[in-house]
Amino acid sequence: MSSCIDVANLFLSWANRDGDLITNLKLQKLLYYAQAWHLVHLKKCLFNETIEAWELGPVVPVAYKEFKRFSFRPIEYKNNNHEEKRFTKEQLNFLVTCYSTFIKFPATELVNMSHNEDPWKNAYASPSKIISHHSMQKYYSELLKKQIKK
Repeated sequence: MSSCIDVANLFLSWANRDGDLITNLKLQKLLYYAQAWHLVHLKKCLFNETIEAWELGPVVPVAYKEFKRFSFRPIEYKNNNHEEKRFTKEQLNFLVTCYSTFIKFPATELVNMSHNEDPWKNAYASPSKIISHHSMQKYYSELLKKQIKK
Protein backbone atom coordinates (compact mmCIF):
# COMPACT_ATOMS: atom_id res chain seq x y z
CA MET A 1 0.00 0.00 0.00
CA SER A 2 1.18 3.48 -0.78
CA SER A 3 1.44 6.32 1.72
CA CYS A 4 -0.25 9.71 1.53
CA ILE A 5 3.19 11.19 0.84
CA ASP A 6 3.61 8.86 -2.15
CA VAL A 7 0.29 10.10 -3.55
CA ALA A 8 1.16 13.73 -2.77
CA ASN A 9 4.53 13.42 -4.52
CA LEU A 10 2.88 11.85 -7.55
CA PHE A 11 0.34 14.67 -7.80
CA LEU A 12 3.08 17.27 -7.33
CA SER A 13 5.20 15.67 -10.06
CA TRP A 14 2.24 15.74 -12.45
CA ALA A 15 1.54 19.36 -11.57
CA ASN A 16 5.18 20.20 -12.36
CA ARG A 17 4.89 18.36 -15.67
CA ASP A 18 1.73 20.29 -16.54
CA GLY A 19 3.00 23.67 -15.33
CA ASP A 20 0.35 23.75 -12.60
CA LEU A 21 0.74 25.02 -9.03
CA ILE A 22 -0.55 23.22 -5.96
CA THR A 23 -0.76 24.71 -2.47
CA ASN A 24 -0.96 22.59 0.67
CA LEU A 25 -4.65 23.52 0.92
CA LYS A 26 -5.36 22.14 -2.54
CA LEU A 27 -3.14 19.10 -2.02
CA GLN A 28 -5.13 18.12 1.07
CA LYS A 29 -8.37 18.11 -0.91
CA LEU A 30 -6.78 16.14 -3.77
CA LEU A 31 -5.63 13.51 -1.26
CA TYR A 32 -9.07 13.38 0.32
CA TYR A 33 -10.92 12.91 -2.95
CA ALA A 34 -8.35 10.36 -4.14
CA GLN A 35 -8.89 8.30 -0.97
CA ALA A 36 -12.68 8.63 -1.10
CA TRP A 37 -13.06 7.64 -4.74
CA HIS A 38 -10.46 4.86 -4.40
CA LEU A 39 -12.64 3.39 -1.66
CA VAL A 40 -15.64 3.55 -4.01
CA HIS A 41 -14.05 2.23 -7.19
CA LEU A 42 -11.38 -0.16 -5.90
CA LYS A 43 -13.03 -1.04 -2.58
CA LYS A 44 -9.87 -0.50 -0.55
CA CYS A 45 -7.78 2.29 0.95
CA LEU A 46 -5.28 4.08 -1.21
CA PHE A 47 -3.24 4.99 1.88
CA ASN A 48 -3.55 4.25 5.62
CA GLU A 49 -3.05 7.72 7.09
CA THR A 50 -5.99 9.33 8.88
CA ILE A 51 -8.02 12.14 7.34
CA GLU A 52 -9.46 14.76 9.69
CA ALA A 53 -12.15 17.42 9.29
CA TRP A 54 -10.45 20.78 9.79
CA GLU A 55 -11.96 24.22 9.39
CA LEU A 56 -10.88 24.47 5.74
CA GLY A 57 -11.99 20.96 4.83
CA PRO A 58 -10.45 17.50 4.94
CA VAL A 59 -6.77 17.26 5.89
CA VAL A 60 -4.31 14.38 6.08
CA PRO A 61 -2.25 15.58 9.07
CA VAL A 62 0.85 13.62 8.02
CA ALA A 63 0.88 15.28 4.58
CA TYR A 64 -0.06 18.66 6.02
CA LYS A 65 3.00 18.57 8.30
CA GLU A 66 5.23 17.47 5.42
CA PHE A 67 4.32 20.53 3.34
CA LYS A 68 3.42 23.02 6.10
CA ARG A 69 6.53 25.10 5.47
CA PHE A 70 5.04 26.34 2.19
CA SER A 71 2.08 27.91 4.02
CA PHE A 72 -0.31 29.25 1.36
CA ARG A 73 2.39 29.41 -1.33
CA PRO A 74 2.62 26.78 -4.09
CA ILE A 75 4.59 23.72 -3.02
CA GLU A 76 8.03 23.55 -4.57
CA TYR A 77 8.68 19.95 -5.56
CA LYS A 78 11.60 18.45 -7.44
CA ASN A 79 10.56 15.41 -9.45
CA ASN A 80 12.67 12.30 -8.90
CA ASN A 81 11.15 10.41 -11.86
CA HIS A 82 10.30 7.48 -9.58
CA GLU A 83 6.95 8.71 -8.30
CA GLU A 84 4.86 6.44 -10.53
CA LYS A 85 6.87 3.32 -9.63
CA ARG A 86 5.29 3.21 -6.17
CA PHE A 87 1.87 2.33 -7.61
CA THR A 88 0.28 -0.60 -9.37
CA LYS A 89 -1.01 -0.14 -12.90
CA GLU A 90 -4.57 -0.22 -11.54
CA GLN A 91 -3.77 2.49 -9.00
CA LEU A 92 -2.04 4.66 -11.60
CA ASN A 93 -5.00 4.43 -13.96
CA PHE A 94 -7.28 5.44 -11.12
CA LEU A 95 -4.99 8.28 -9.98
CA VAL A 96 -4.69 9.71 -13.50
CA THR A 97 -8.50 9.92 -13.68
CA CYS A 98 -8.83 11.34 -10.17
CA TYR A 99 -6.11 13.92 -10.72
CA SER A 100 -7.50 15.08 -14.06
CA THR A 101 -10.98 15.37 -12.53
CA PHE A 102 -10.03 17.43 -9.47
CA ILE A 103 -6.91 19.41 -10.46
CA LYS A 104 -9.00 21.84 -12.51
CA PHE A 105 -10.84 23.11 -9.41
CA PRO A 106 -9.33 25.98 -7.39
CA ALA A 107 -8.55 25.14 -3.76
CA THR A 108 -11.40 27.32 -2.51
CA GLU A 109 -13.91 25.45 -4.66
CA LEU A 110 -12.62 22.11 -3.36
CA VAL A 111 -13.04 23.44 0.19
CA ASN A 112 -16.62 24.49 -0.59
CA MET A 113 -17.38 21.14 -2.21
CA SER A 114 -16.14 19.20 0.82
CA HIS A 115 -18.02 21.50 3.21
CA ASN A 116 -21.27 20.55 1.49
CA GLU A 117 -20.68 16.81 1.77
CA ASP A 118 -21.66 14.58 4.69
CA PRO A 119 -18.29 12.96 5.49
CA TRP A 120 -16.68 16.32 6.32
CA LYS A 121 -19.81 17.84 7.91
CA ASN A 122 -20.41 14.86 10.20
CA ALA A 123 -16.76 14.51 11.22
CA TYR A 124 -16.36 18.25 11.82
CA ALA A 125 -19.31 18.11 14.22
CA SER A 126 -17.84 15.12 16.08
CA PRO A 127 -15.31 15.29 18.93
CA SER A 128 -12.70 13.15 17.11
CA LYS A 129 -12.87 15.08 13.79
CA ILE A 130 -11.81 11.87 11.99
CA ILE A 131 -13.42 11.25 8.60
CA SER A 132 -13.94 7.50 8.52
CA HIS A 133 -13.31 5.34 5.49
CA HIS A 134 -16.80 3.97 5.93
CA SER A 135 -18.43 7.40 5.76
CA MET A 136 -16.48 8.31 2.61
CA GLN A 137 -17.23 5.02 0.85
CA LYS A 138 -20.91 5.16 1.76
CA TYR A 139 -21.45 8.81 0.81
CA TYR A 140 -19.57 8.76 -2.49
CA SER A 141 -21.01 5.38 -3.52
CA GLU A 142 -24.50 6.83 -3.06
CA LEU A 143 -23.46 9.96 -4.96
CA LEU A 144 -22.20 7.80 -7.83
CA LYS A 145 -25.48 5.85 -7.93
CA LYS A 146 -27.43 9.12 -8.19
CA GLN A 147 -25.20 10.33 -11.02
CA ILE A 148 -25.62 7.06 -12.92
CA LYS A 149 -29.43 7.30 -12.64
CA LYS A 150 -29.43 10.75 -14.27
